[in-house]
Amino acid sequence: MKNLTSFKLVLSLFVGVIAFSCAKERSPSLHITVLDENGIPAAGATVHAWPSNDATKMGSTVNEAEMDKTGTTDAAGYVKFDFKFSAVLDVDVVYYRTNQTIVYDTVWNAIDTTIIDQINSMIVTSTDSLSAHKVVKIESVRQRSEDNDYRETIKLR
Repeated sequence: MKNLTSFKLVLSLFVGVIAFSCAKERSPSLHITVLDENGIPAAGATVHAWPSNDATKMGSTVNEAEMDKTGTTDAAGYVKFDFKFSAVLDVDVVYYRTNQTIVYDTVWNAIDTTIIDQINSMIVTSTDSLSAHKVVKIESVRQRSEDNDYRETIKLR
């Protein structure tokens, strides 16, 4: 009887250790850094990651609500999305960059082309829109590691 109880205890411990030590599947995450054409982080860029049309060709159903993500980059041009499934994603980025320039009405000396006076300074604001598109594949890996963290850098044009 004592041997049977010991056997059950050892078997229970063995099953418990095996069950809780197996690596669990961790959902993939997509880390995106957005840079403008000069390599400067694009703060405030809108990033949209969504399953491409090719993702559904294999007969699998993609839950759009769980796989369609939109976010805004922080001051470092970084945004992170967590997904539940593996997928091929289209990543679209739109960035509106505002530039301000001070413009002066200038009075010139006609003889030696020197500036006599600068009057009526005015701030001129211009907005450039930059965009980019990239296709990214993310996969669920069955382990507790950073293999499920997909890092992409997208350069705007």
